[in-house]
Amino acid sequence: MSGKTNHPVPAATPPAEVYSDSAELANWTPSEGAPAAAGPNLQRYVSALGRFKWLILFLTAIGGGAGYLATKFVDPEYEVESNITLDLGSNVGGQNGAIQDSRSLDESSWSDLLRSYSVIDEVVRKHQLYLEPDNEADSLLFQEFNVTPGLIGGDYTLKVDGKSWRLLINNSIPRDSGVLGDSIGRSRGFAWAPPPQVLARITSSSFSVVTPREASRKLAARLNTQMGLGKQAFLRLKLTGKNSHRLAATLNSWTTQFMAEAFAMKKTRVTYMAKLLEGQRQYANIALNEVENELQNFRVKTITEPNERIQQAMGVSTISQPTVVNDYLMMNATLVSMSRDRGNLERLLNAAKSAKAPLAAVEVLSIPSINVDPAASTLKLRLNEQDQRETEMRKLLEQRTEAEPAVVRARVSLDSLQYTLVPRELESYINQIKLKEASLTTQIAANGSSLQDIPKRTIQEMQLSRRQQEAVQLFTSLDGATQTAKLAELSTIPDIQVKDTAIPPTNPSRNTAPVLILGALGAALALGIALAVLLDQMDKRFRYPEQATADLGLYILGVVPVIGAKGRRGVEQAAQVVETFRSIRMNVRYATEPGRTLTLTITSPGPNDGKSLISSNLALSFAEAGARTLLIDGDIRRGELSKTFGTPAKPGLVEYLDGSALIDEVLQPTKSHPNLTIMPGGARRRRAPELLATPRLPQLIAQLSREYDVIVVDSPPLGAGFDALALGTATGNLALVLRAGITDRKLAKAKLATIEQLPIRVIGAVLNGIKLAGAYQYYSYYQDYAAEDEEPVEAPRLAARNERASAQVSVD
Repeated sequence: MSGKTNHPVPAATPPAEVYSDSAELANWTPSEGAPAAAGPNLQRYVSALGRFKWLILFLTAIGGGAGYLATKFVDPEYEVESNITLDLGSNVGGQNGAIQDSRSLDESSWSDLLRSYSVIDEVVRKHQLYLEPDNEADSLLFQEFNVTPGLIGGDYTLKVDGKSWRLLINNSIPRDSGVLGDSIGRSRGFAWAPPPQVLARITSSSFSVVTPREASRKLAARLNTQMGLGKQAFLRLKLTGKNSHRLAATLNSWTTQFMAEAFAMKKTRVTYMAKLLEGQRQYANIALNEVENELQNFRVKTITEPNERIQQAMGVSTISQPTVVNDYLMMNATLVSMSRDRGNLERLLNAAKSAKAPLAAVEVLSIPSINVDPAASTLKLRLNEQDQRETEMRKLLEQRTEAEPAVVRARVSLDSLQYTLVPRELESYINQIKLKEASLTTQIAANGSSLQDIPKRTIQEMQLSRRQQEAVQLFTSLDGATQTAKLAELSTIPDIQVKDTAIPPTNPSRNTAPVLILGALGAALALGIALAVLLDQMDKRFRYPEQATADLGLYILGVVPVIGAKGRRGVEQAAQVVETFRSIRMNVRYATEPGRTLTLTITSPGPNDGKSLISSNLALSFAEAGARTLLIDGDIRRGELSKTFGTPAKPGLVEYLDGSALIDEVLQPTKSHPNLTIMPGGARRRRAPELLATPRLPQLIAQLSREYDVIVVDSPPLGAGFDALALGTATGNLALVLRAGITDRKLAKAKLATIEQLPIRVIGAVLNGIKLAGAYQYYSYYQDYAAEDEEPVEAPRLAARNERASAQVSVD
């Protein structure tokens, strides 16, 4: 079979530049490859919204209807206003008028007081805001309705039957019963006994009850406050609700209770401060008296002791610090002088005794204390007497001898005086000095101790004096503050005043119907969009180009648009298909090995992806380009290319592979184009797929590659079995057809993983059934540049010279 064949495909002229095998194909990438996505793919989201537009519109319509129905159950909302003036100034001390208390609260605390439960609870109880009757006409029935601390809130229904009544909760469970005139709902915390004549007028009444504290929280949540600036600031109050008259009455009661609470709080504070200051003043007075008495007792106790202040006794200045100190220093000096003189006298006495010589009167009298001390008068007399007798002795010796009785008596008397009386008197005086020294030493020690206590007493007195001054200042300050507080207590005025009372409005503050409708529409639209995006993310079908490039790793060989319009739109779509297959032809040719026949298997992950359509149109496009093209129907299970081109279905590929037909018997020329030849699939057999695994298939492809420029094989889908893998192995190249909305991406990814193990080159993917909009809008071609046939025009004939001359003559 490798020799000559007699198939009807004539030898064609060399194809166009597409088949120039000398072209450089290195580093080839398809021209239709989608760029790598950077960030969120907005085109994909837009396409998803377009795909689910009816779902979005349906949900939006439902949301709008639900919003409209909700407006029927929403009551109009009213808003009432009231303005309160706040005195934020301070007038303490009376600089600007009467003495008053300073402001009770700062700017931020007024709003806190307004929202305090001590204010709101009273308003709630006064207006029965914890009670909500279903029918306002029953207001007379609930006129005396009150609650106790043991209240159990809920939805209740009171049913009256003749002379008895029953209290139901949630309109089904009985909780209490009795006769007309009895107290109703005492076990539920109600303090309610409506008059029998009022109760007899109704048969059923439903109402809701909450605790007063819960009602207070709900009421506080509906209040809006705004604080103005300035010394006389305004506190603007806005309260919203459904009943305009009840709303205005509630706000007016709120402001009245707020003003009363603020004044009571201020009055209590001022009175408390006055009592507190009075107690502090009394305590300060007691402390002042105590410290004054302590200071007085201290001064009385230390009046006779030396100190550092001038004492006043009987109006005459007595001892002071200099006298005491000078006496102490004088005694010290006297003691030193006495000790020195005593030492000198003892030295003279001891020297005389040692020398057994009389005391020299001059030396003894040279001692200062001898001359000034009265105790030395006897010694001075003996010394003067000694001096006189010595003078008399010298005179006697000048006139008489030592042996004469007068001289002897004089000598005895002088010796007695010199060696006995004078030394005796000197020793006596020395002993007196010693006694004086001892006495003076004792006195100096006592005076020194007394002088050392002077600073202690002085500091103690200064401390007492300072305490007295502090006590005086504290008492004076507290006395003035007490008087100020008492005056402020008498002249206390409120810090707040209601400037504008609340008036029931005639029109609602806002119409909630448009808000509800628009909100419901917006919510439904957002839900529809979110649901569309979610369904798009969960969709396992192929729909977007990045799913082929990023998820499956395939190049996009081309995008085949869907043709579904008529008229001019259909013509334009058909032109798009022609341009698409021209691009696919170009990409496929340059994606295969140059210098060899283009052999390509076209398959798809599953059925209904349009692989046969792509195979036949691609083969026809190659034939139109002048290439000798062979289209093999490799789908021996369900292939119907013979019907498409109007050729016999048998014999075909199956017959050739089992050896029952020759190659020229299975090649069928087509009427579509003289360059296109068809090899049908042949007879349907159960064991026909086994023939694709025989060596005859690659031998057939190799033999036909020498006689054709392009061989396109239409194979079964990858999910049908190994047929596509066997055909792809025989051709060496494989293109995958992905159809938008049909192809299963997970199946395609699994089958591509199997192909990677085989010697098959997957050159890319052809996207089929694509609407050239959204993510695919840039895969379309300009219609204004579509190729068209030009009407033939006869070329003008050049006239002969003689004809032109005659024409000129005729004109003349």
